[in-house]
Amino acid sequence: MIPKAIFTHMLRTVGQTALDMVYPPCCVLCKVRIFDERSAVCDGCGSGLLSIDAPYCERCAQPLGTPVASCPACRGRTFYFEGAFSAFEFNRPLQDLIHLLKYRNRPGIGRFLGSLLAKRVEQEPGIPHITGVLPVPLHPLRRRERGYNQSACIARGISDVTGIPVLENVLGRGRNTPTQTSLSPEARMANVSGVFEVARADAVCGATVALVDDIFTTGATIDSCARALLQAGAGRVFALTVARA
Repeated sequence: MIPKAIFTHMLRTVGQTALDMVYPPCCVLCKVRIFDERSAVCDGCGSGLLSIDAPYCERCAQPLGTPVASCPACRGRTFYFEGAFSAFEFNRPLQDLIHLLKYRNRPGIGRFLGSLLAKRVEQEPGIPHITGVLPVPLHPLRRRERGYNQSACIARGISDVTGIPVLENVLGRGRNTPTQTSLSPEARMANVSGVFEVARADAVCGATVALVDDIFTTGATIDSCARALLQAGAGRVFALTVARA
């Protein structure tokens, strides 16, 4: 007799194969057929995702043409997080992917991008051992409108590759703030000041954790999250994002 778990897996495999025959998986950007079910894009579109390689600022993830003693993007700023890493430049293919993820009900793209980010993180010797990843939270109203938190999708993709647990429902957003898109750096910081709160301090007490988001722009949102986590007793806080704008 076939064990239930194996039988269930066989049914899912057969069902997915049948579905792929009727609706073959396609690249979400150019619609060409793809044959890797773990990918959201074809090889051609994937080659348009440009990695951020060293040298880059280890504090704010800003790409640098040459190594410099002081990064011009974060010079004079103090962050609550210890360092940041972004996998890709925020170019057109990545803009389109993140737009689909956030506004076109494509949560699977988040998981795909998270897996790419995780593979980059594993290649970076300077990133310390992280015991948990925390998605930057949405306000409950915005999450209900979207149906999911895109940062949580990215965090799950990281966990798929690394095995690092996703610490959901640990960090919350107490105020529904306006979008940061059109705000100046100073206004961004004021907009998210004191917005985040830790619901389960025991989950982060003394731990080295990473905040996960789609894009690092000024770092205001992640910094506000990091401050709340440190106040709740987290040991060290880092930032992981798919893109650096």
